[in-house]
Amino acid sequence: MVISAVTAASSYQAAQSVAPHLKGNPYYLDINSVSPGRKQETAKLLADRARYVDVAVVAPIHPARHKTPLLIAGPHAKAVSPLLQELEMTLSIVPGEVGKAAAIKMIRSVMIKGIEALTLECFLAASRAGLLDEVTLSLKNNFPSLDWNKIAAYNLERMASHGERRAAEMEESAVTLRELGLDPLMVKATVARQREMGAIGKQETVRATLNDGRAAILDAISAAAKDRH
Repeated sequence: MVISAVTAASSYQAAQSVAPHLKGNPYYLDINSVSPGRKQETAKLLADRARYVDVAVVAPIHPARHKTPLLIAGPHAKAVSPLLQELEMTLSIVPGEVGKAAAIKMIRSVMIKGIEALTLECFLAASRAGLLDEVTLSLKNNFPSLDWNKIAAYNLERMASHGERRAAEMEESAVTLRELGLDPLMVKATVARQREMGAIGKQETVRATLNDGRAAILDAISAAAKDRH
């Protein structure tokens, strides 16, 4: 079994680099966050060398680690399932060809990472206006079941810690939408906000606040953003 886990932009090149060295027709698990089209191209590249499996990771790796839920698709998905289950991995087979699991991952990312970007803009504006608590409370009118204090802190931490990688993934979501005939207007804006936050999140003043709640994180982000400009 070969597991490909690289940055989104490098997934096809990674397959090219290992293709000449594959022996014995191994399973090739492509878990990279890329468009369905990219996965189909990679599967075609490896068609005579490996049993390609389209894999999508659909939850944070921590704390579940290898038990994090996976979606798998393609002609070899059913055959590889018992092996993965023996390793105590959690998976669901998506019927259909290579790219179906990737499509679910990429399309859901429009919402997941888009909400993160909106969270940053909304709460950063509220913080700068001196209305953080008031804006948070007003959101309860529309979303009474959600704890926006926790959601904001969580989304801000995710962007600060993984913004650059998430931006690259969102570029693949944009490709996916274009493959489906949609202009990814919101996705392109999310890419920019995620990438900006990934850069800001590297600063020690921001990193030191990531476990201190939304107000502290927002203050640190605001200060770091002003220093950048």
